[in-house]
Amino acid sequence: MCLLDEKKVKELDFPSLDLTMNNVTRLSSPCDEVMVFHRVTRNTRFSCLELVLHAEDHLLGVVLKTPAAANKQYIILVLTTATASSMQASCPLNKIQENQSFQQGYFITPKGKRGTEEEYFSSITSRKGSGAINIKLPHYGSASGINYAVTEMENKDIISICNCKMKIDQVRLLEDASNIAYAKTVQELLKQKPDGNKFPPALDAVKDLKLKDMALVQMYHIYNEFLQNMSENKCHGCTKLNEHIMLMKEQSRHKEEVNALKFQMSDDALQQMPDFQGRIDVLKEIYCIDSDLVVQLKGRVACEMNSGEELICTECLFENQLDDLEPEEAVAIMSSLVFQQNNTTEPSLTPKLAYAKKRLYDTAIRLGQLQAQFKLSIDPVEYARDNLKFGLVEVVYEWAKGTPFADICELTDVPEGLIVRSIVRLDETCREFKNAASIMGNSSLYKKMETASNAIKRDIVFAASLYVTGV
Repeated sequence: MCLLDEKKVKELDFPSLDLTMNNVTRLSSPCDEVMVFHRVTRNTRFSCLELVLHAEDHLLGVVLKTPAAANKQYIILVLTTATASSMQASCPLNKIQENQSFQQGYFITPKGKRGTEEEYFSSITSRKGSGAINIKLPHYGSASGINYAVTEMENKDIISICNCKMKIDQVRLLEDASNIAYAKTVQELLKQKPDGNKFPPALDAVKDLKLKDMALVQMYHIYNEFLQNMSENKCHGCTKLNEHIMLMKEQSRHKEEVNALKFQMSDDALQQMPDFQGRIDVLKEIYCIDSDLVVQLKGRVACEMNSGEELICTECLFENQLDDLEPEEAVAIMSSLVFQQNNTTEPSLTPKLAYAKKRLYDTAIRLGQLQAQFKLSIDPVEYARDNLKFGLVEVVYEWAKGTPFADICELTDVPEGLIVRSIVRLDETCREFKNAASIMGNSSLYKKMETASNAIKRDIVFAASLYVTGV
């Protein structure tokens, strides 16, 4: 293939080039000759790959009419890349006229400033023209075996002027749509590129057009260097250029699809990935997992906790917060992990229970702060308040000591059904703590949880349901 090597393409990257029509008009005013200019799109970021893909856009043409009061655009005649036979074989002329759009290229502008008036004279004949455009734009045709197009162009698209001169019959070209009228002009245009590939040289904006603005001069030299590198590329003489360009476009499209699929499969496409990574860092910080994400002893204990918040339960066990408490006191503090009602009367606690409550609350605050430190959207106070509710501590403590159910209901405004459900869930928490103590190898905690479970598993709370027994 004639296309550039992809590695070389990536190495060549040129800055944006922004030369407006105002610059060109000011610079070209001293020149009173028919000259060629090169057209490119404004504010385009160039790279070798982009221009190779658009190599067929570099065409040769001539300006038939410059902007006037009635028409603010240039009227140009441009030669297309395909021959007449190949164009007609692939697409009828009327279809070409409907679908073909004007491409980038080199053009020749009329002599002096005659086109700026509504009336002008032809450089070949003395016949006075009206300045009217009697051909439908865009107009497409074929002359001398070469396809051509007549269309309009914005003045902002002019970027440089070349040094070629030629005479054209402007009046006839704008009034006569026949191919015969354009034959001589097409032949003159072909003479401007005798080798068939290279275009006429451009005027030097610094030497010939006296460009003095430092920023524009710098961009001008960068652009000229880029055009020189492009002109030396073997793509311009390749007979299969269009075929290779289509293959390159198809390859580029498939690469974009592959990159899009890779992104969808990557971690970057996961919306919850930052949150997930933050939680991983928290588990590393409290030694539930190691740097290789292998679950440690603390992590195995956390896996056993289902009825309460895993991190708080695990820290409570590994900080030995239940060791200095009696079974009744331990199960009473554990009730804060399973109780769910927010608004309750403040319980009356013994000094030992009050200290245990404060110690567990401080642990929850510390865990909340740690998670917030790793960019998790968690407020430490809300985290502690949502996961620890101490409304049934006094009730469970009295129940574990053997107080009748009717008496413990007088200690709080929590409904009886919620009390029963919380104590039943608390028995499940005792079993989980007992399994955790077995994993940790803490026999005293294991026995304490077994005693606490037996203390609360009594009377009406654990009585069999009448709907189940069928009595």
